Amino acid sequence: MTTTTIATLQAIYLLKDLDTDTLGVVAQAASTDTFDAGEDVCREGQSAGGLYLISSGSVRVTKSGADADVVMLGSGSHFGEVSLVDDAPRSATVTANERSIIIKIDAGTLHQKLAANTAAGAVFYRAVAKSLAKRLRTTTDDLAFARQLALEHHRR
Repeated sequence: MTTTTIATLQAIYLLKDLDTDTLGVVAQAASTDTFDAGEDVCREGQSAGGLYLISSGSVRVTKSGADADVVMLGSGSHFGEVSLVDDAPRSATVTANERSIIIKIDAGTLHQKLAANTAAGAVFYRAVAKSLAKRLRTTTDDLAFARQLALEHHRR
C-alpha cells in the first residue's frame, strides 16, 4: 500500500471539485492497492469498510442472480459510497478486469477525520450526495425504459 496524494484524489470524478483542504482530510483515510485481472476488490455480502476509487484500470460490478454485469467502471470512477451512509454489507461483487490501482478510503478513519473538520465534512458529503442523486436519476430513467420495453413486449 502506498500514500495517496491530493493530485491522485482530484483525478477521481467524485472528488474533482473538492478544495485542497478537504482532499487533504480524505487523503488521511486513503490507502492504495493493486489488483490483478480476475481478483475481487470486494464481495457481495461482506461488511462494508469504505469507499473505493479507481486510479487506473477497470472493474466490473456483478450481483448474484443477475444474468449480466451491473456496470463496468474505469479510471476516475468510484464505488462503495453508499456504505459511507448506511454501513450495510456490500450489495455487489467488484472484480478487476485488468491490473488496476484502487484507492480505498477507510470509512472509520474518514468519519473520524471529517468529524474533527466539519467544514471538510460538509464539502465531502455534499459531493457524495450529488453523486448518489445522479445515480438515482440514471436508475430511475433505466427502470422507466425497461418497463416501457416490457409493456411493448407484452402487447405483442
